[in-house]
Amino acid sequence: MSDSIDKSRRGFFTGKLLTREGREEVKVQVKRLGLIPPGLRLSISASNCQNCAGNCEKICPQKIIKLHPESHDLAGQPYLDFNNNGCTFCSECNKACPNFTTDPLHSRPDLGNAFLDQEKCYAWLNITCMSCMNSCPVDLIKFNKKRKPSISLKSCNGCGFCITNCPASAININPTANS
Repeated sequence: MSDSIDKSRRGFFTGKLLTREGREEVKVQVKRLGLIPPGLRLSISASNCQNCAGNCEKICPQKIIKLHPESHDLAGQPYLDFNNNGCTFCSECNKACPNFTTDPLHSRPDLGNAFLDQEKCYAWLNITCMSCMNSCPVDLIKFNKKRKPSISLKSCNGCGFCITNCPASAININPTANS
């Protein structure tokens, strides 16, 4: 018998799939809660992280690395939480990881590209807001004459500082294929 548990089957037998709230809870337990920390893409796995002391979480100077909870399918694996800060790509998490493997495809840190949801953005809803204006460390958020923001994807590395400053939660990071 396989060690992995089929959450949908468990949800069915415990009755969780019978309610909307229960279905959402089962989905959350399977979905990754955030992006993989930079440079750790090749190092993260169930076997590597399961008995780890969580050094990457403890060492992060920005305090944005969190570990998936025990009740989650990815228990113990790290993810980035941009609610309070962004990533400076300091590489401290890489140094702290006992299973760190150098990624030959990524010499430049890249988590993905920022995406602005205009349907949520206060400025695009004609509410005065410029919270994201100075949040980008590489100045990729520009405002047009009507004070509506746009994000230049050309050099975006997905650091997450713009997410931290957006009061409408209108900015997210679309991960790159290799992150």
